[in-house]
Amino acid sequence: MNRAGPPDPLPVHQLLLSLLEPEAPLASWYERLLPCSGTLPQLTRRWRDRRAVAAAVAALRSLGQVIFINNPLSGLLLLLALLLQSPPMALFAALGIVAAHLAAKALDSSWEDRHNGIYGFNGALVGSAIASFADLGPPGAALLWALGALGGGALSSVLVHGPGRRLHAATGLPPMTLPFCLVTWALLALVTLADLPPLQLLGPSALPSAGSALQAFLLALPRGFGQIFFCADLSSSALVLAATAVASPMAAGVGLMGAAIGALAGLASGAPEGVAMGLWSYNGVLSAIAIGGIFHAPTRRSLGAAALAALAASLLSPPIVRWMPLGLPELALPFIVATLSTLLVVRRALPTVVPVALHAILTPEEHLQRYLVTRRLVKDFRSRLRGAVDGGGRISLAPSADQELLARLAGLFERLDHDHDGRLSLAELADGIEQGSSDPAAALGMVLEAMDLDGDGAVERAEFIEVMLRLRRLRDGQERLQRYLIPLDADGDERLDPGEMDRLLRSIGQPTLNRREQRAVFGPELSGLSWHAFLDRLLLT
Repeated sequence: MNRAGPPDPLPVHQLLLSLLEPEAPLASWYERLLPCSGTLPQLTRRWRDRRAVAAAVAALRSLGQVIFINNPLSGLLLLLALLLQSPPMALFAALGIVAAHLAAKALDSSWEDRHNGIYGFNGALVGSAIASFADLGPPGAALLWALGALGGGALSSVLVHGPGRRLHAATGLPPMTLPFCLVTWALLALVTLADLPPLQLLGPSALPSAGSALQAFLLALPRGFGQIFFCADLSSSALVLAATAVASPMAAGVGLMGAAIGALAGLASGAPEGVAMGLWSYNGVLSAIAIGGIFHAPTRRSLGAAALAALAASLLSPPIVRWMPLGLPELALPFIVATLSTLLVVRRALPTVVPVALHAILTPEEHLQRYLVTRRLVKDFRSRLRGAVDGGGRISLAPSADQELLARLAGLFERLDHDHDGRLSLAELADGIEQGSSDPAAALGMVLEAMDLDGDGAVERAEFIEVMLRLRRLRDGQERLQRYLIPLDADGDERLDPGEMDRLLRSIGQPTLNRREQRAVFGPELSGLSWHAFLDRLLLT
């Protein structure tokens, strides 16, 4: 989109914000129920200057990032799960994390990425895999395998920093756990081919009896989470599920859906023992959470895609096992193939399922809130635009507003209306607004004109209260709206053009703009809107 053309109008919403009293954002229901949920950024900020504590928090975040959970308390539960499964597994995972972080720092990666666990989770999985597949019994074997965990963890960061970033730049897709798979396969293949004593691999163990199909299905649900970390013990698996639920109940629920789909696929294939051990479920858990809550907000369409991705990941596992050379384990390859394929298919076949910008990934709950806030703000705007263009009645927020809030806004109007004539003048509004414009008279005149919703040349109490209610709603949702809109900027010009607006409307189930509505929003030349101009349209239409 060519940026040339008339300048964007002055952001009216910014001028009016000084009239509103600052309010702390309300915690969501799950944050009130589980104050330990979410990503707990305050822990990282609080301990940033205490290097040892900050490093420990970053290591715990790395464990959580294995299952898309950036929460240090969840990481602590995951560490306990590894200890219950096998103390060497916890130790080797820690070695992999330490090596990955040191390598990432040497590569001059960003502080935020390191301390959010982006460079540590592949190292954690390398260490866990070594403890799971390696025979640590022979003399000196544990030390040599520990060196392998350190080297493998460091190499995983090299792959994330180099090929991983190039993959993301070229395709917009994340490398996820592919570095872990490549490093672990390389280590296991080296030991298998070179037959280096005392480095030996444990042989495959026989699967225990699964019992009835129902028992196998029920066991698969928690073990599908545990097997992500190579944990087959039921108590360890339950802790992995609990760690997920502590940070995000929604991620745990979506993951259970993926585990159930994988278990049913395994039972239909006649493999109850593998189902009971969670081997048919762990790829489905990861794929479901990735598609249905991390890379897309959890909506009906994205959850449907997540279910298909979980099924594909489960069904891909047997053929991938047969195709793996040297008898190497498939690790997370079915998850990677199913998830990346689903992301590509959704991008092309379902463009209305808006992805989450990778740098804005938090929890499924937060992604859903962004979607709901955007739907509410844009749906109201769409309805008001239709009324303005077609001459219909205006939609008012006042009838459904809290009476205490209405009383406060009425009191604000009275304080501004110095002559008590029931209408605001330029001078009266100027007393209440913090002016930052080089032409305050023109800016305030534009504000008054914009607030005059019925066009009678006066800003009366009802009009003032209506605009303030809209402004308050816009202020509370502005950050979430902006994060939702980032992936919609297809051409990267930081402006919203008519095509991108249509995709935004389709993503929330609203009809696209007709020609008259497009001209009303974008002007006769249909030039794109800057972020501030778009917010003004949402406020004043």
